[in-house]
Amino acid sequence: MPISRHEMYGKAKAGSVAGIAGGVALLASFFGIDSGLNLPPGSFYMMIGLAVGLHGIPAILFGSIVHMVTAAAIGAVFCMCSVLHPALYLRSMWKGVFAGGVTGLEVYAIFFMPITLYLMIPALNAATSSAVSGQEYLAVSVLKAHLGTIIWGALMLHVLYGAVMGFFSGIMLQEYYKKIPKKSLYELESESMPAT
Repeated sequence: MPISRHEMYGKAKAGSVAGIAGGVALLASFFGIDSGLNLPPGSFYMMIGLAVGLHGIPAILFGSIVHMVTAAAIGAVFCMCSVLHPALYLRSMWKGVFAGGVTGLEVYAIFFMPITLYLMIPALNAATSSAVSGQEYLAVSVLKAHLGTIIWGALMLHVLYGAVMGFFSGIMLQEYYKKIPKKSLYELESESMPAT
């Protein structure tokens, strides 16, 4: 069933809202982790800002904004992709939670790990050798000392983000997909695989 540009735009808006909801869940988690490591609030977000040469509050604000924009973009793509094939339709919030969790794993493997290993860690190493405040140096040192735990914790947080995003996506889109007749597995297979 072809989808109009207007409907696709609606899916992108719904996905952006769902992505921001997931991003807010992570925002709260990051501030809790900062507190648990005895770091100033916003230290995780400050690392993103430090990597591009910002310091202090501007670094935290930049990191927060980049993270939320990324969360919204992932949510938009998630909901737009849900219309590509009937098997991807988010007919319930639980299907959204499952699909979102899987998407969180994919984002972790495809984007987070390479960006962290090949961009952030070298940038933070360079930042600690340049002029940074004592508080920033402490935050970078503590985060580098706990890097293994942070990497594994990030896996759980990405799944959490995906589940929250999928939950909200499922709630927003389930009424739309209930209007579309559900097809059997045989019908889906015959659509995808032409007769030979």
